[in-house]
Amino acid sequence: MEDELLPVSLISLCLCVPVLILYSYSAHAEETPKAVLVLDPGQSQFYSGETVTLRCSIEGQDTSRWYRWLRDGHVVREWSNNNEYTIQSLVVSDSGNYTCTDGQNVQSETVKLHVSALPTATLTVEPQSPVFTGETVTLKCAIEPEGVWKYKWYKDRNSNLLLQSDTSTHTITVSESDAGQYWCQGEKRDRPVSSQMSGSVYLTVKALPEATLAVVSPHSPYYPGETVTLRCDIAGYRDWDQYDWYKDNNPITGQNMKTIIISPPDQAVQYTCEGRRGGQPKKSQCSDPVSIIHTALPTATLNVVPPISVFTGETVTLKCVIEPERVWKYKWYKDWNHYLLYQSDTSTHTITVAETDKGYYWCQGEMRDRPVSSQMSGDAYLTVKALPKAMVTVVSPQSPYYPRDKVTLRCDIAEFTDWYQYDWYRDNNYVSDQTKKTFNIPLPDHAGQYTCEGGRGDRPNDSQRSAPVSIFHTALPTATLTVVPQSPVFTGETVTLKCVIEPERVWKYKWYKDESRNLPAQSDTNTYTIIADQSHKDQYWSSKPKLTLSPGNHLLTGDSVTLTCKFGVSSGLVFYWYRNTKTSDPVAQTDGNSFSISSVKVSDGGQYWCRAGRGDPVYQTQYSDAVEIKVTEKAQAVLGSLSQMWLTEGDAVTLSCEVRGSTTGWRFHWYKTAPYSPELVHVLHKSRRYYLQLVSDSISGAGGSYTLSPAALRHTGVFVCRAERGEPAYHTEFSHLQPLWVTGVSPPASVIIHSNWTQIFTYKSLSLSCGVQGNSSGWRLRWLTGREGESKCPTYWRSETGSTCSTSSASSSDSGVYWCLSESGEQSNPVNITVYAGDVILEVPAHPVTEGDPLTLRCRYRYKPSNINADFYKDGTLLQTSTTGEMTIPAVSESDEGVYRCKNPEKGDSPESWVTVRGRKVSDSESSSLGVAVGAVVGLLLAFALVILLVLLYRSRKVKDSVTPNLGQQQSNSLSSTSRPVLGGAVAGSSDGVYAEIELRETDAERIKKGKTGSAKSDTLYSLLMPVKKPDLAGPSDVTYADVQIKMKPPGNRAKPTTSKEECLYSSVQPGCSSDGGSSYATYAQVKKGAKKPGNKNAWQ
Repeated sequence: MEDELLPVSLISLCLCVPVLILYSYSAHAEETPKAVLVLDPGQSQFYSGETVTLRCSIEGQDTSRWYRWLRDGHVVREWSNNNEYTIQSLVVSDSGNYTCTDGQNVQSETVKLHVSALPTATLTVEPQSPVFTGETVTLKCAIEPEGVWKYKWYKDRNSNLLLQSDTSTHTITVSESDAGQYWCQGEKRDRPVSSQMSGSVYLTVKALPEATLAVVSPHSPYYPGETVTLRCDIAGYRDWDQYDWYKDNNPITGQNMKTIIISPPDQAVQYTCEGRRGGQPKKSQCSDPVSIIHTALPTATLNVVPPISVFTGETVTLKCVIEPERVWKYKWYKDWNHYLLYQSDTSTHTITVAETDKGYYWCQGEMRDRPVSSQMSGDAYLTVKALPKAMVTVVSPQSPYYPRDKVTLRCDIAEFTDWYQYDWYRDNNYVSDQTKKTFNIPLPDHAGQYTCEGGRGDRPNDSQRSAPVSIFHTALPTATLTVVPQSPVFTGETVTLKCVIEPERVWKYKWYKDESRNLPAQSDTNTYTIIADQSHKDQYWSSKPKLTLSPGNHLLTGDSVTLTCKFGVSSGLVFYWYRNTKTSDPVAQTDGNSFSISSVKVSDGGQYWCRAGRGDPVYQTQYSDAVEIKVTEKAQAVLGSLSQMWLTEGDAVTLSCEVRGSTTGWRFHWYKTAPYSPELVHVLHKSRRYYLQLVSDSISGAGGSYTLSPAALRHTGVFVCRAERGEPAYHTEFSHLQPLWVTGVSPPASVIIHSNWTQIFTYKSLSLSCGVQGNSSGWRLRWLTGREGESKCPTYWRSETGSTCSTSSASSSDSGVYWCLSESGEQSNPVNITVYAGDVILEVPAHPVTEGDPLTLRCRYRYKPSNINADFYKDGTLLQTSTTGEMTIPAVSESDEGVYRCKNPEKGDSPESWVTVRGRKVSDSESSSLGVAVGAVVGLLLAFALVILLVLLYRSRKVKDSVTPNLGQQQSNSLSSTSRPVLGGAVAGSSDGVYAEIELRETDAERIKKGKTGSAKSDTLYSLLMPVKKPDLAGPSDVTYADVQIKMKPPGNRAKPTTSKEECLYSSVQPGCSSDGGSSYATYAQVKKGAKKPGNKNAWQ
């Protein structure tokens, strides 16, 4: 037991001893003084350049002892009796763990001192430079650590403090003055420590792109009724997404495009604009404002310089003043303010005036770049006076002038007295040494024609030049003796002898007789009168005139003839002309000895006489011998009338021409109206002149018939014929005009009616043009109406661009047919237009309607009636009554073609108009399919018929000895009463025959269309094949029927047959013939179909 307790005791002892030792040490330690090391300021983080004081104190002890300072275990300061250790201007190497100890080896705990280099500020700019005025820029100064700094901001110089802030960002709404260099620096919030200065950042500031508001058109001023186009132009960038517009600084909603169109307001409004985009810059500057206001049209002012009366030959300037200047073209009017005298680009119009220039003048401006005219000016009256007229007066002597005479001339000017100079001219050459009013001319050296004019200091400065006065010396005149009346004279007549000496009234006269120098009489006048002696009576009364004809006495109507009455003397006589009897009053009386009839008529024929007379009382000659004029009616070509003058392309028509009352020896020529050309002949029709051109194939109608087959578009026009015979050729009169209108399926051009109606009211506008596929040059409008005009358009119509003609007020004379003609002779379809003076017209299409298309007809009124019900007629028959005034045919067919009109119970009837229905074209694929189908059907029919023929041939051989008693009766019984047999009866002879009769039965639709009645029929083709014997033999006959159903497809065109006779197609199949007159077999197939007569489309007469 004890042995077991001993180890336990030892262990307890071992544990107690250390405890006692530790306790003893602890009690000793509590008694040792403790050193405490602190930093002043009390922080562990310092920056280079700062000052720190380390202070060491012994708890419970005074400070009067020695101290030593260690950093990281190394002495940094030996013993000192100062318990503080100050480090001035810290550096990074001063960092470390510091302790202090006293002389009794009391050591403090470690204090950590961390010295960092001063941080450098980093300056950034967002957005990066360059920036634009008005944008927001953020300057950010980054300094670590954050949150402990105040910030200083510098501009242009790093000593120029711009701003201090507590935050690291500085925001600027930039202007151009904000451009420059920037720096930033931090300063600790709790002690005067500043960071390193940041590097500089240059801020580039650009002005926002400048928006410019431009007026695109028109330029100012703006006038009522105009619109103004504004455009916002921004230089420098192109990707502006949006444009903002402002009116008096208020946004304009709904306008964000580059250009806008506005109407100028009554009051001035200022418009501005700016642009926006996605990138930088995001917007432009706002443009300068542009003021928009409409201005009343300016009134022109007409000034006349000089403003007073002017004289002929002077220069007058008319000046038209319109504000603003330099934007106008000028129009000058005279006598009427709608009579345009002149147009100019300048505001002045200068006239060297003549007397015809006097009158009232006006002016008006028209803007050069837009259709705006100013108000008309007031009138200005220009008074024009003739220049005073100079007149050369011969003072002495009177003419004639003889050698060695001195002639004195004087220049007289009636108006004004202050003429200071007179200019003299001889033979239009200036006489330099003569400036006086009078002028002496010695003859003969200075003979010539003299004129003068005056000069003065005031207006008028000059006179007119005088008329020339001839100053020539002459030889002495020779007297001329005349007798009135001329010899021979009638006894009892008064005869006057006249002695003519130039000049008159300066002579005395002497009269001599029978070459005697005896002087029977002397007088102061130049006439001497005697009475004719009666002893000469027989001599003079026996005179008788002779009457002649030119060109002859056999004339045709329309020829001219001249009758000449020849007598010994003709002057002083009056000639009298008689027809058929000498005792009647003369048919004519002439002062000359000829009498002409320019265009003789049959009634102008007969016997003619003439005689002459003179004096008062009248002394007359005897009657001439009679001459006879025979007048025959001139041959007249007559063009036969057509049953229809409206044709479809492909039809045939024949024109016939004959000479009235004569049939032999004539050659006929055919003409067609053409545009004016100087070499063409012409004919008058209803006071209108038509020019004629010989058709190129006229020779084909020389016999009197001219056939157009097939008719083509180029044949549209007006035809005329004329005949001739003999050598030299004698021509008849031209025939009357014969219009011929051809409508084509695919014309190269068409007449476009801008109202699209063929009927219009009078006084309404009408515009026609040529619609051409491709180039329309060379096409022109042609017409046959009551309107004259051989130029581009009818008389009084207006010619526009291309081939367009229009009138603002159509009249009834514009009714007629119009078509288009090319230079090469191509033509369009003609169009018949009616201009109606009534109150109702029918709206009908101008061009053919395609089969299957809808057709709507409307009744239109000049003045709307209270009741708009309308009756519609076709070919004179009432179709329907409409309460809406219109009628519609959903799908037209050929049967709808015809003449239509409408009627209103209040306003009456419209004119009639022809509606043409054109067949629908069949495409190539349809034609090919139709051909294949028809070929297949025909092939099957032929195969089927061949089988039947072989069977019948076999059966006919079995019964060839039998006879058919009455083939005609059997056929009659075997066919229904409505059939149309093609072959009936038997063929006489000994040969056997097999007949195949194919009969086309009418459908119900055809029968109804033709107005027939009777039993119903079906579309069935019967084939009747009958063995035939001699008709006089009795016996059975075999009859075989083949019933074939045929579906007929309507044709795609409207080909018109040229004959109304039935057309037959025979097919003969002969298996064999006997040369000795034996039996033979034949098969006949006949198909009959009646032709249809074309409708009459004669819509223009």
